[in-house]
Amino acid sequence: LVVGVGGFLADMNATHIYNPNWPPHAKFHVGQTIAIGLLLALASLFFAWRWSGDRRTNVLATAIFGGMLYWSQAAANLFPGVAWKDPEFLKPGESLAQLPPQIYLDFGMTALVVVAAWVAWPRKNDLRLQTS
Repeated sequence: LVVGVGGFLADMNATHIYNPNWPPHAKFHVGQTIAIGLLLALASLFFAWRWSGDRRTNVLATAIFGGMLYWSQAAANLFPGVAWKDPEFLKPGESLAQLPPQIYLDFGMTALVVVAAWVAWPRKNDLRLQTS
């Protein structure tokens, strides 16, 4: 659920989509990221609540779709010329050289996805292991 609504909460503001300094193509990519987050959330929820198919495959698909946006956000920092925040929005004491605050969210959500997948993973004697 965080994947699906997070982009709307984090990016529909003056620092992103309503930023007058951003060119239209940059805003296009914000919209693309928000939309892909919503689609990943829907795919994750589909597999999480799916009654048919192999349960292990469903849990794995749920985890992959649920974590993908955070993994891509962390990887985005590796591209040249990117910054975790526009300089005009830096608060006193913040620097673009510091570790991006979003990276903590990325690692935290990855940990949550891993723990949830481990909890949901079918055990040897689990009757729900059968496929439908």
